[in-house]
Amino acid sequence: MESPFYGYYYISTDCVSNTLDTKEIESYLLNEDHLVNEGNGIFKHTLTFLNLQLMLVKSYDSWSGNDYNERKTNYISIVTRKKLEPNVKQFFQDFERFIGWRIIEELDDD
Repeated sequence: MESPFYGYYYISTDCVSNTLDTKEIESYLLNEDHLVNEGNGIFKHTLTFLNLQLMLVKSYDSWSGNDYNERKTNYISIVTRKKLEPNVKQFFQDFERFIGWRIIEELDDD
């Protein structure tokens, strides 16, 4: 059942073998206001509810938070409020431009 409070989003490359440079993404995120690195590819916003996790997954259908790789990323999990705040919407637009991939909302199949 979909949560009425949380919005689940992700960015994935077109196939698991295509990757992005983890260090470039981390550098970009650290230059964003109020985002802090919690370690192992986890970034949290200090003023609003926004969490990102960088991963190198073997399958887009089966992954865990232990899938961090310091060199390569092919999947970024994002959790925020269901109703996007204006600053989060702006971050999404800017991040999509930087990364070159769309942020997709994870929808419940039920």
